[in-house]
This record gives sequence, structure tokens and C-alpha cells, in this order.
Amino acid sequence: FNDMATTEIYTSLFVGSVRWVQETAIVKEGWLYKQSKYLKEWRKRWFVITPTHLYSYKEYKKYEKPTETIEISTIKTIKSVEDEINRKFAFSVTSKDRVFYLQAENYADKESWLGALGKAMIKPSMKTTDEDAYFDQLQRVVRQPNSFAIFLSFSGDFYP
Repeated sequence: FNDMATTEIYTSLFVGSVRWVQETAIVKEGWLYKQSKYLKEWRKRWFVITPTHLYSYKEYKKYEKPTETIEISTIKTIKSVEDEINRKFAFSVTSKDRVFYLQAENYADKESWLGALGKAMIKPSMKTTDEDAYFDQLQRVVRQPNSFAIFLSFSGDFYP
């Protein structure tokens, strides 16, 4: 696939629950500290932004078994929270289910992450749904010369 979002959709659909990220789909990546959900400890994680997700991993550039998977479309707000939680270079990512507290190494890094997340949040509003993108990709494959005609019938719910 040529399109990064389509590549990720394909991965989600056909690889199943195993989430891995192709390097061509990465918008931004780097180390951030994340506050743990229950113990409230700060842990260093490798974060990755793709066109559709924010992932965190325990290891540098090892894109298997994310510790967190946040759909960009579920993010409601991102904001600086240095004064709220008394940590330099801290910011929050609020999704429909939870508030994630993250901390960058320095001011420039924090601003870079906020900018990249902000851009990722804006772009999906201009895109179609994952289901539409999936079927558009299938139609492109079917329309290629010398391909057999494929007829699809879709019923029920779509589960990416």
C-alpha cells in the first residue's frame, strides 16, 4: 500500500490484535515519561505517533506489544500541565476514557510533541472513516488492469 493510513488499517485488519507499526507510517517518535495509571510512577517510554494512533512501548524502536494504544480520533484535548502537576515540560493527553500525563526532556521537545499531536488531531477530521478507507483501497485493487472481478457484500459491524 502507498498510503500510510491505509497501511496501518491493513495491518490492524489482517494482523489482528498484534499491533505493530511500519516505520513508513510514523509521524513522530521519541522518549517521553508517562505517569502510570495506578501507582502514579513515572516511567520512560518510547512514544510513536502514526496518522491514526499514539502508541507507547517499553523499548526503543521495538514496535511490538504497545503499553498504551490511543486512537487519535478519541483524543479530546492536549495541554500543558506543568503548574497543575508541578513537573517541568509536562503535558496531558485526554482521551474519551482517560487522562494521560506525559513529560518531555525539555521545552523544545514538549512543544514538538504538542505540535505533532495537534496536527494529527486535525487531519483525521479531513479524512473518511477507517471503513471507507479500507473499501476505497479494495476498490483500487479491484480496478487494476488484469485483475479478476471481485464482488463484496458487507453486512454487520465493521471491526478494524
